[in-house]
Amino acid sequence: MAETSQSTRTAAVVSTFNPHHNVLENCAALLDQCVDVVVVDDGSTAADESVYSELEALGCTVLRLPQNSGIAAALNSGIALARSRNPSLAFILTMDQDSLVQPGFVQGLEGAAGAATGAGLGVGMVAPGEVSGLPRRVLRTHHGVTIGDEPVQSGLLIPTASLDAVGPFNEQLFIDGVDSEFYLRAKARQLHCVIALDCSLNHSLGTMVPARLGPWPVTWRGKPLMVRTASTWRYYFIVRNRVLLAARFALKEPYWTVRGLLTDLRHLTVVSVLAPGRRQRLVAARKGLADGLRRKSGPGPERQPGT
Repeated sequence: MAETSQSTRTAAVVSTFNPHHNVLENCAALLDQCVDVVVVDDGSTAADESVYSELEALGCTVLRLPQNSGIAAALNSGIALARSRNPSLAFILTMDQDSLVQPGFVQGLEGAAGAATGAGLGVGMVAPGEVSGLPRRVLRTHHGVTIGDEPVQSGLLIPTASLDAVGPFNEQLFIDGVDSEFYLRAKARQLHCVIALDCSLNHSLGTMVPARLGPWPVTWRGKPLMVRTASTWRYYFIVRNRVLLAARFALKEPYWTVRGLLTDLRHLTVVSVLAPGRRQRLVAARKGLADGLRRKSGPGPERQPGT
């Protein structure tokens, strides 16, 4: 990857909720590479006020939303603020609070965007080649440019021109599927997801727990088998939004729709069989399914403590 230098064309927008002090290291790395870093607090309920004051001392702009409105609303608010502060921005980098960029990350993404434009491709977004915990999503190459499947939201470089063409993130989805829905709208406009193969992102993805079948621990090759789970409340949105997106995109994107449904079903089956908390998880998933079939969107049920 190229040596780190600060871009004058990219601002980072970081969504946070009850952030810990590790966000300071993550934002410091962004400040080294971006002309501006806007941190949006999405209505934190247990905020450590020292985190925000230290972020501002680093040089970040902190925007605090009065209530928890979801990642799409947080990103949209941060993007609007970043662009108002610097109308000449060419790119927005969307980030989660638990993601850490490597040196040269932004420069590498910008380079991939430039190569794609030079090859005559419309660029909807640029994603890193490696995101910890996730498989590569390379589809094909075009004149040396790598084109990928739907990316995750964190570490995503989006041209401001693409934001103008595609529109903002869908706030009615609240959290899960926000990146997928934006990707599909961009794809419909022939705006591709370009992959910067040499860029990697350290990203926290769920929680790893030891697998159990009832009271018995499950091992693999002499070691405890670990299963990745999301917070219990997330399964409401995972299921609800999958149903909403399937209903919307099934005719135009049948392969994407079927693959997504099967992937989520497989994950829910695995964690229901092997991970603790299966009853609460299935209750949340069932509520999500019912609301999805009713075409209900928005914030969803109130989150319960500890879920």
